[in-house]
Amino acid sequence: MSGSTLPGLNDIYHKEINLADGGLGTTLEDILNFQIAHTPLWSTRAAADEEKSQLLFQAHLSFLRAGARTLLTSTYQAASNTFEREGYSREQALRIMSTAVSIAARARALFCAENNVHRNEICVVLSLGTYGSSVTPMQDFDGIFPPPYGPKAYSATEENTTSFGDDVEGMEKSIQALTEFHTERLLAYARIQEAWDLVDGIAFETVPVAREVTAIRRAVTAVAVSLHAEGKPMKPWWLTSVFPDGRCSETRVPGGEHMHAKEVANLMLREGMDGEGRALVLPDGIGFNCVAVEHMHGLLDQFKAASAQVIGEGRKWPWLVIKPNGGGGAGIGWADSVASCVDEAYSQGWGGMIVGGCCKARPVEINHLASTLKDRGY
Repeated sequence: MSGSTLPGLNDIYHKEINLADGGLGTTLEDILNFQIAHTPLWSTRAAADEEKSQLLFQAHLSFLRAGARTLLTSTYQAASNTFEREGYSREQALRIMSTAVSIAARARALFCAENNVHRNEICVVLSLGTYGSSVTPMQDFDGIFPPPYGPKAYSATEENTTSFGDDVEGMEKSIQALTEFHTERLLAYARIQEAWDLVDGIAFETVPVAREVTAIRRAVTAVAVSLHAEGKPMKPWWLTSVFPDGRCSETRVPGGEHMHAKEVANLMLREGMDGEGRALVLPDGIGFNCVAVEHMHGLLDQFKAASAQVIGEGRKWPWLVIKPNGGGGAGIGWADSVASCVDEAYSQGWGGMIVGGCCKARPVEINHLASTLKDRGY
């Protein structure tokens, strides 16, 4: 199935620059005092409790009132293994997954009714985290995955690694296992019809290792083919990686040099085939999230270089997604930093931009960013 036959971000966004929300989980913790850190489900916990679900509703609504026009759902760590660790059955898990989506949609509906805003002006996007967000201790930054997903499980006493080195067979088994993880989770949402109908797009977020990029593309390809056979469309989707200290967590060899962001972006963009000989679906948007603002411009340079190399100058590039971490109270300065990155990227050839925040980016930061972008004419 060709990516050109699938819906794209241009089908759900009507502006060149679109403002997303900020750190949903940290807003629940820091602003609404719902402590979810170091729990298997993180922000999804709010959807599992009727009383706490009101806090989740308030968090979504606060981002809309701050100026965000994209809400990411509280499903970042929602996966079969995380629900199992919390003691939920599969039936209960599916119900909670659906509730998480419906709460975001209800916040959208209320905001639209109160402000005479059309529903199509606000997107609800399904947030899906890396496999590393589903293990203990969490590995969404470091990317140290247990076999077969990675070369070695995390150890508090021994040297850890993210690289298979020259173990080609181990690498392929890792990609296959990660593909199965993402396929199973994405299909679970696609089978919950009421939730699938409510989401406008899908965001794969905080991907720490390069091989998981390939796995996610294989998973989306498999799901798109499956849905097409059922007469259902795939949703527009984007893929963002995390770069602690401005670099990829995966090394070329154990203990060796870290891979560059440009190489990760290349994997997001270049054509390829899955194990069944199908062309890999290309993401509609690429970018980075959960990074410090001081690394944004360097990462943008590398993503630009990858797009120019793989796609070429003057041709259609994907959308760019920028979602850095918040500034710990420096809302105006943070907004200026993010807006300066938007200024730099604006004329580079991207199909459009989705800009927001990640951890510690509160509604006040998003409000400052909304004002700053408006003042700059976006």
